[in-house]
Amino acid sequence: MDQLSFHARQALDALVYAVAVTAIVVVGAAAVSFVLGGNWLGVKFILFFVGIGLFGIGTFQLRPTPPWRDEKRLPSLDSGALQPTLQRLPPLDRYGLPADDRLPIGAKLLLASVLVLAFSFALETVFGVTR
Repeated sequence: MDQLSFHARQALDALVYAVAVTAIVVVGAAAVSFVLGGNWLGVKFILFFVGIGLFGIGTFQLRPTPPWRDEKRLPSLDSGALQPTLQRLPPLDRYGLPADDRLPIGAKLLLASVLVLAFSFALETVFGVTR
């Protein structure tokens, strides 16, 4: 039961991270689209392209380091102001999940990309945002 609880806390951490990234992307896409005179169609396209980009970044971050290389090529995504803030959502320290036990950022970005693409898809199919 303890192992199931551990994986549930990891899943909660990844889900909260993905929802936060999705919310930031949706608000940003709406702001950009409406400021530039667009509408929800612009939001849908921005979400699609950002979702594809996040999918690529997440996939690239999950690649294993080759055995002949000691360090990764890309700088860590842990730098900057946004990443530490997202890592504190929710305060999982009280649930007993230290930072080393969380899923890698690449996996969280993959989940976020799926949510962003799902939101873009929902704009088209559920809300009827088409040409």
